[in-house]
Amino acid sequence: MTTLVELPTHLEQPVAEAAARAGLSVQEYVARVLTADQAAARGSREERIERAGTLAAAAYQQWVTGGCSEAGAMTLDEVFE
Repeated sequence: MTTLVELPTHLEQPVAEAAARAGLSVQEYVARVLTADQAAARGSREERIERAGTLAAAAYQQWVTGGCSEAGAMTLDEVFE
């Protein structure tokens, strides 16, 4: 199966640089990252918790970078209590 995925503009350069550092094409790099993510999603409870924290941190960073306010926001500790 072939699926084309368009990277958001803010990810194009960092992903291309990470792929180059790994000696991979962007396509192979993205495939490996997704494979690792899927393995973590099926992993132990600790691996799933770590994955959730990583995904939440990325969403938070995108929220703040996008100019959204942090006023009244919950901390990650509050989210995962």
